[in-house]
Amino acid sequence: MNELSFFKYKHKVFFIVYLFINSLFVLKYSTKYYFMPVALVFILYFGLTFGGFFLIYKKYRFINNLKNYNFLILSFMIFCVFCIINFYIDGTTLNTDRWSAMHVTIESILNGKYPYAELDHLGQTSSNLPGLFFIGLPFYLMGNVGLLQPFIFLILMLFVFYLKIEKSNKIALLFFLVSSPAYLFEIIGKSDLMSNIFLVLLFISLWSSNFKNNIFKKSILLAFFTALFVLTRGIVVIPLTLFLFSKFYILNLKSKTKFIFWLLVFLLLIASIVLIDLPSYDTIKEHNPFNHQTAFAPKPLIIASLLIPFLFSFKVKESVDVFRFSFYIISVLLIVTFILNWMEEGFYNNLHGNLFDITYLGMIIPFIFFYYSEKFKME
Repeated sequence: MNELSFFKYKHKVFFIVYLFINSLFVLKYSTKYYFMPVALVFILYFGLTFGGFFLIYKKYRFINNLKNYNFLILSFMIFCVFCIINFYIDGTTLNTDRWSAMHVTIESILNGKYPYAELDHLGQTSSNLPGLFFIGLPFYLMGNVGLLQPFIFLILMLFVFYLKIEKSNKIALLFFLVSSPAYLFEIIGKSDLMSNIFLVLLFISLWSSNFKNNIFKKSILLAFFTALFVLTRGIVVIPLTLFLFSKFYILNLKSKTKFIFWLLVFLLLIASIVLIDLPSYDTIKEHNPFNHQTAFAPKPLIIASLLIPFLFSFKVKESVDVFRFSFYIISVLLIVTFILNWMEEGFYNNLHGNLFDITYLGMIIPFIFFYYSEKFKME
């Protein structure tokens, strides 16, 4: 490797979007919590980002000669730091409620209550679909749902460790995350948003690697994971559709019927945990997760973003295409929404107000991460 892979021409759009998203976080919080001139903060951020990647690739021969366990040690040290940060920060002092929404959802379901009428620490109702109950439950039982993020980071680094790529690229992927203000916000804010998407993309990458010639080989197990992830966040339908639809389309009728049957069974079983104690129709109409999950963008954009993957799925040849097309579709959905809101209420109010939460833009980061991980495998 003798050039900065992140900066190659064909990869530039991914890195530009990565910088754009992180720059918005830098701008928002350097103006909200003013501690030095904003221009200086940006100089420091860009200096750290470009300097870090430059150093990694400048010293790639040295890094590639290091022992494999050094990457694991470094990853585990960062994992420990993230855990310490998680325990140090009192979630109830945060002005973000994703952690408490998950906590309330899990607690309500365990107590046999309808979770979407319960309030979190900011007085808001939850938008967590039932699949997040199962993902967050182990950490709830550990006493801290915020630990989900550090543990997903550790799982990601184990995934990177076993990738057949150069060690310098592994360090680059690690640096890609820890130098991202958008990702660090997820850690500090105990948010499950990126972790949710990272898990879905990790599943797609691993499943594609193991069943490349026939992804429906274990169709019942595939139906289970598809149902589980679909019932986490609506946005994950986009990569799952890209990954599955074209292959599903060419299946024979018996195989299609089998997959659909088990998908419906698992969807019903997973969703049943919130159907035990249903309130009145009016309460369900007002308090349900879909109201929250579709409020951030115009409905026509959301509908188009859900339909386009069915067409693009036929262009998917390998998992990197899933990440690439997902990146394009979700980037257009979120960035266009951001621009529309900017035009409606002004840039400053859009950045700091409630009409559009810039943490939604962070959902793009996992797709860039997995796109690069796949591209590194091809080099």
